[in-house]
Amino acid sequence: MTRKNLVVLGAAGRTGRLIVEEALRAGHRVTAAVRTPENFPSTADPGLRVARADVRDPGGLHDVIAGHDVVVSAVGPTGRKAHGLYSDGARATVAAMRTTGVRRYLGITSVGVRHDDPHAPWWYRGLIRPIGIDLYTDMRRMEEIVRATDLDWTFVRPTYLQDREPVGTFRVADNVTPAGGWKITRGDVARFIVEEIERGRFSRRAPSLAE
Repeated sequence: MTRKNLVVLGAAGRTGRLIVEEALRAGHRVTAAVRTPENFPSTADPGLRVARADVRDPGGLHDVIAGHDVVVSAVGPTGRKAHGLYSDGARATVAAMRTTGVRRYLGITSVGVRHDDPHAPWWYRGLIRPIGIDLYTDMRRMEEIVRATDLDWTFVRPTYLQDREPVGTFRVADNVTPAGGWKITRGDVARFIVEEIERGRFSRRAPSLAE
């Protein structure tokens, strides 16, 4: 395995922190990009650097992203409204990656981005998706912005995220929810992302994850 230098945007979030931990365990060097570094959990791991960053600011992101091999976006709002966070962050990140020459990008969106997913359960289509329509719409904009570039991108689309211990096994399908799947732990998402950084099996694809 080749040791990578990666920057995790949204590293203070519940999934972002797990990605940082998983990448450090795998021996990679990680920059945790957060709005308030002083609130990020301290660690003695020499492979970790914590940097202040606003994902809507391409100038600030330039300094954080420069010198890395991979950008992982785990950004997300705290409520049911995106307020343009995904799309604004994508524009700023793309601009920073272009000026720094970093090409590998992995971004977390959701299976809800695909409105015609044939394997989405009825309750997800009828209940969950309407509640989160603003989030899914902005996630779709995020994907469109990145897809329009020549970056080596991957969109990781989890099903319903669970805050519990990782299962360790899960299913992956390209651009469609794995049949019968509706949930996955954040830890398993983090594990998949680190594995994808190492193996690169889903370049310019949108793997969907479920138990």
